[in-house]
Amino acid sequence: MTTGPHGRRKRLLWLAIPILGAGILYGVLASRGPSNDGARSKAVPVAARAAKADATRMSEATRLSARRGDTEAIVGAYAAWAGDPSSVAPRKLLLATLLSEEDIAKKLSSLLAAIEADPTPPEQDPLWEHLVQSLAKLWKGDTATGGMDLVVAERRPRARRALISSFATLAASPALLELNGAQRQTLTETMIDLAWHVPASQRPEVTEALRKLGGNDLADIYAGRGVTGKDGHVLESEVAYKGALAETQAKIAEGSNPAQ
Repeated sequence: MTTGPHGRRKRLLWLAIPILGAGILYGVLASRGPSNDGARSKAVPVAARAAKADATRMSEATRLSARRGDTEAIVGAYAAWAGDPSSVAPRKLLLATLLSEEDIAKKLSSLLAAIEADPTPPEQDPLWEHLVQSLAKLWKGDTATGGMDLVVAERRPRARRALISSFATLAASPALLELNGAQRQTLTETMIDLAWHVPASQRPEVTEALRKLGGNDLADIYAGRGVTGKDGHVLESEVAYKGALAETQAKIAEGSNPAQ
């Protein structure tokens, strides 16, 4: 391993996640009324109310955006509006506000708090891909090294998943080449360590990340291919070994042939 626990603990000091305070996690309850013959006549008023609610939330998001320092209120609103399709634009504005913070530790703290406060499953979250891409863009230079330490230290499940996805995204992108050799090695080791603890739905992206970082054999072994020999899959390293062995044996046989 290229990165020891003491080094990681030291670097984590600059990424310490402050407690934002109680009351930022909100549950969202939704209910549907039974259909009736007057549904069509009510369509216009319902649409009007939805548009008004959307405008109200955008107005509130704009107001909160102007108060960048009130992180708890921004995170609270982001969580409270989760699950409502009409609130995607206002919530995206709130995320942009959190991302505009110049201090990287504060930015990560508030962004991860917002991610964790949203109870929506990632597969159903319309902003999940945006969140992951936003995190992935932060991993440059020393911030990338600190982020690898942070993903190991993070214990909140949704925040941890977002961090892992962001590094999987980085591994599969041209931006990987911007990391130095030591960082790429650390990222490979970090992804290997984390790979066995991700939910099943996240395994495909981790597999591809390992393929980019360590080659096809690493990804295949993680996916359980070619391990027992019962699935018919042969690892590339085994193919190369058998090929080299056959070539060597052929040369030995050729050298011992009296006719040569």
